[in-house]
Amino acid sequence: MGKNEIVEQLFTSKEFNDCINKMEPDHLRDDLRAEVALILLETDEKKLIEIHQGGGLRFYTVRIIMNLIQSKTSLFYKLYRQQVVEITDKYIAGEDQDFEARAVKEDLEDKAISEIDNLYWYNGEMVKLYLKYGNYRAIEENTRIPYTSAYKTIQKSLTEIKQKVLG
Repeated sequence: MGKNEIVEQLFTSKEFNDCINKMEPDHLRDDLRAEVALILLETDEKKLIEIHQGGGLRFYTVRIIMNLIQSKTSLFYKLYRQQVVEITDKYIAGEDQDFEARAVKEDLEDKAISEIDNLYWYNGEMVKLYLKYGNYRAIEENTRIPYTSAYKTIQKSLTEIKQKVLG
């Protein structure tokens, strides 16, 4: 059974469709289904066949779904799940007190992002890869750096950034 047949079998299964149908908001389900299909079809055929033969395809697919909908660095989250803020007369008149809190938060985020360039070059590149790919397994897949090593480096770097930004 090839990659296309494996993905087709998964997508026609009741379990997969039940899983997708539990996701909210419901108007994004088709987009989520398409993103999962794209990721699975872009996965190396040999790897996907091994996962399928090992019985781990359901778990692998659920992890993809969870990463897409929960990780704030995933492209799906950025495009579809982020809340859109409407600018109203209340904002313009300055009546909304959350504006100041958000400005402070955005300032902290800007400082944190600028601190990435002040890290040791390797640590900075690892954080940039994490921002790009959104998870440690994808970093491992694209760089051949073990995900545990990536995890430790990134966590250490994020702690360093927090200490510099928050004092």
